[in-house]
Amino acid sequence: MKATHLKLGLATLCLAAGAAYWYYSPLIALHQMRAAARENNAESFNERVDYPRLRESVKLQLSAVMNEEVGRRDTSAFGEAGTAIGKMLGMALADKMVDAMVRPEFVMRAMEQGTLHPRPHGAREDAPKKPDRKYTSERVGLGQFIMHLEPDNPGERRMSLVMERHGLVSWKLAEVRMGSPAAR
Repeated sequence: MKATHLKLGLATLCLAAGAAYWYYSPLIALHQMRAAARENNAESFNERVDYPRLRESVKLQLSAVMNEEVGRRDTSAFGEAGTAIGKMLGMALADKMVDAMVRPEFVMRAMEQGTLHPRPHGAREDAPKKPDRKYTSERVGLGQFIMHLEPDNPGERRMSLVMERHGLVSWKLAEVRMGSPAAR
């Protein structure tokens, strides 16, 4: 009788541990990504990023921002023709820019700094690190986890990292969302 209770207790403990690991696996993956970014370990970081999906996400958001900006411009016939040409040229340049920017070193820096701005010229590699960003998180169904990074300054855009499940407990960064500017 005691052996049966012991086996049942061990099975329950193993099941609970497995369920806890499954539930916290996106946080573990984010922690591993942040550690890889701090250590500048591109190989480890790349294992947790779906670059084709990430590039497409950034391109779509850039396109939306450009369309919003262009929509505010001149509405005359000549203005609309110029707007159309400008949009085509802008999107061609944006596609190339996104392809060039969404590389491991840029994404690692964005994750570490909480912003998609490139490092300013003259910035030192050994500059003191800022403390970890404040964030909130949410689960969307069983296969998506979103971490919302809080902006440092009023008026900055809030960045969200979208992780998607790959397998049972493996997660990959699939999208970066730039929200509206924070309230002043």
